Amino acid sequence: MIHTNYLVNLASMNPLFLKKSIEAFRGEIERALNLCAEYLVLHPGSFRGADREDGLLRTAAAIAASTKGLDLVKGNLTILIENTAGAEYSLGASFEQVAEVLERLRGVIPVAACIDTCHTHVAGYDIVSEAGMRETLARLEATIGLKNIPVWHCNDAKAARGSKLDRHQHIGKGSIGLEAFRRLLNDPRLGQAAFIAETPIDGPGDDKRNVAALKALVKK
Repeated sequence: MIHTNYLVNLASMNPLFLKKSIEAFRGEIERALNLCAEYLVLHPGSFRGADREDGLLRTAAAIAASTKGLDLVKGNLTILIENTAGAEYSLGASFEQVAEVLERLRGVIPVAACIDTCHTHVAGYDIVSEAGMRETLARLEATIGLKNIPVWHCNDAKAARGSKLDRHQHIGKGSIGLEAFRRLLNDPRLGQAAFIAETPIDGPGDDKRNVAALKALVKK
C-alpha cells in the first residue's frame, strides 16, 4: 500500500494547481503500478472556493482524468479514498461523501475505501463506546459497505471526539483508547482487512511498540 503525496488536491478550484495535482497523482499511480502495489490511498481534497457537492464532483472527475490510458485492472491496483478529520473545507469527513466519490468512479477504475480511526473519531463518530462502535460500523455498512474497506489506519487521537483536529496518538494513549481497537480488530466482518498503524514516532522503537499494542488486542 502507498499513500499519495499530501500536497495533491484533486478538488482544487485553482486551474493551475488542479492541473499539477492531476499530473502528480498520475505519477503516483504510475509508480504504484511499477511497484506492483495493491492499493494507493488518496485524501479526496479541499473544496475551498466552491461548495461541497461541486468539490466531490471535481475530485471524482480529476481521479478519472488522472487514470486515463492506465490499466489499473491489469496492474491489480485499487485507489482507496480515505475519510478525513473534517477540517473546514476538506472532503470526506462523512462516510456518505466517501461513498459518493466511490459511486461516481465505479465502472471507471477499481476503487474502495480506507478508514482512519483518528479521522473517524475527531469527525464526530462514536467508536469509543461499545454501542457507538456498533452504530458506526452499521453506518459504514449502509454507506460504503464493510466489504469495500480493505484497509484501516489504526491511530489513537490526541484531540477529542468531534474536534476535527487530525492529531494522531500512540495506541491506547489517546481519546479513543484500547477497548475501541480491541472491538475493531476482533470484528469477524473485518477479518480480511489490513490494519496499519500511522502513529507518531517520538522515540526509537515507537513504531514497533504501537504495532505490538495492536497485535496484543487480537484474540487468538
